Amino acid sequence: MKDYNLASKFFEFKDLRELLKYSAKKYADKTAFVTKIKNKETKETTYVNTSYKDLLNEMNALGTALISRGYKNKRIAVAGENSYKWCLAYFTCASGVGVTVPLDKALQKEELESCLIRSNSEAIFYDKKISKTINLILDEGKTPLKMAIALDFDLECSDKHEHIDNLISEGMKLLDKGDVSYTEAEIDREAMSFLLFTSGTTQQSKAVMISHKNFMSCNYGMNCEELFFPDDVNMMILPLHHCYGMSGLLTFLSQGMKNVFCDGLKYITINMKEYGVTVIMSVPLLLESMYKKIRKAIVAQGMEKKIDFALKLCDKADKVGINLRRRMFKPIIDQLGGKLRFIINGAAALDPVVSKGFNDLGILTVQGYGLTETAPTIASESYRHLKPGSVGKLMPNVEGKIIDANEEGIGELIVRGDNVMLGYYDDRGSTDEIIIDGWLHTGDLAYFDEEGYLFITGRKKNVIVMKNGKNVFPEEIENLVNILPYVDESMVFTRNKASDVVLWIKVVYNKEYIKEAGMSYDDLEALFAKDLEQINGSLPAYKMIKKFLLSDRPTVKTTTQKTKRTLELEEINKELEERNLI
Repeated sequence: MKDYNLASKFFEFKDLRELLKYSAKKYADKTAFVTKIKNKETKETTYVNTSYKDLLNEMNALGTALISRGYKNKRIAVAGENSYKWCLAYFTCASGVGVTVPLDKALQKEELESCLIRSNSEAIFYDKKISKTINLILDEGKTPLKMAIALDFDLECSDKHEHIDNLISEGMKLLDKGDVSYTEAEIDREAMSFLLFTSGTTQQSKAVMISHKNFMSCNYGMNCEELFFPDDVNMMILPLHHCYGMSGLLTFLSQGMKNVFCDGLKYITINMKEYGVTVIMSVPLLLESMYKKIRKAIVAQGMEKKIDFALKLCDKADKVGINLRRRMFKPIIDQLGGKLRFIINGAAALDPVVSKGFNDLGILTVQGYGLTETAPTIASESYRHLKPGSVGKLMPNVEGKIIDANEEGIGELIVRGDNVMLGYYDDRGSTDEIIIDGWLHTGDLAYFDEEGYLFITGRKKNVIVMKNGKNVFPEEIENLVNILPYVDESMVFTRNKASDVVLWIKVVYNKEYIKEAGMSYDDLEALFAKDLEQINGSLPAYKMIKKFLLSDRPTVKTTTQKTKRTLELEEINKELEERNLI
């Protein structure tokens, strides 16, 4: 594999503003963002291209206006759908105004209110998605909010509202008069500039304090490891209020890529073709669904033998330095828009069969690993380092080690580096529990192999300890079940029986698959029982699943599609009672 020696081509930016100034100069007239506008009356679609130069100019104008309105050193929230204006607000607030507080658009009113109060946010950028909620919050006056700024041009504004476009125009005039309050504002790269609420899977979200140094350290590590090109087109699928999606976007902007937005999960393949998408960041649920559809089509067309033959041919060609994959599997790649070349998976483990499957087709697919608390990347596969089942190697500027390892070498992963958060906001106790002597305790159980590849075996808090003292990592079993073509997702849980612990699994089946196959529930039950018998046969006795619950109810999830296990267990118990299964 060719080594592009990426580390020699990049440097670490001081802060986000320096990154965007660099890109505005180097990629001035290139398109940074594409905004699709649909006319409801004429049904016509237009595309607005924002260049790197325009991005910086609008950022300078917006920041200048915010400071002139009295928001210097204030906390400013951003909530809504992924969009260019959303990104503009996010970047601007943290790069010379105050602190950016990105919030999940899906939060209920009480949760949103709580986050605004906890973060002491005095202004919020918002869109149509949450406009009614914002109006209610402003009217009730329980939060510190003094101004709400609409991201959509057609939202009506009251006394406490303003349009982002008006602020940009206002800022442009101030810049023309020589106002440098924003453009020359000092940025402390080690101070809190981003306050991120985690989407915890077991408890109330924590507010993570992130600095420019944290984000820029992660950006540098990504640039040194992952291979991107200035003509790449990235489609944002993940919510940008989450650290994973935003960190990726900053990497793409630092390399002059074009960034477009997904119209919704059901339109992903349409959008990929529409924009000529070459790069996506995703989560397992989406990628596993895409791969199952590809495999289903191959089986339906009776192409298994031809595909197997082509894969063997490609393997032989690889050995002599010839890559035939994209040529051989062009019809399949065309189903994904025709230009997709690179997939980054994060948030949770991708089934090794799926990652290998995409790589075999000629679409480089890597698994990354990180936490909001590490801004977020700790380790990742790359074009040079691929090993199915692993999360690659530690980023070049991150240290990591395993503590309290068992006889198999599995223990808790702890890390340190410039990407590690400042701490939890207004929660010194929780900060001291997770950061000890400069090392962040991830809470993940893992091991390194002899080549330095990192393998995550599960969350420390999710480990099931059996009566015989053996540890069961539920994620390991779930990965085996989730690859079944009729399974959307699953969750391993336990129930007590006499003096023993019994392993159960909830399996969420794909209703469309069952319908197309003409299967009844009894048929499905018999099929899964047979498949589970095979899976159990590959596991030690103490890991075997004894009971299962087939359901069409999706698990309760965070915005990055991780199952909230504690809340989901409550839902499972309700369903078991409803169906008289306990």
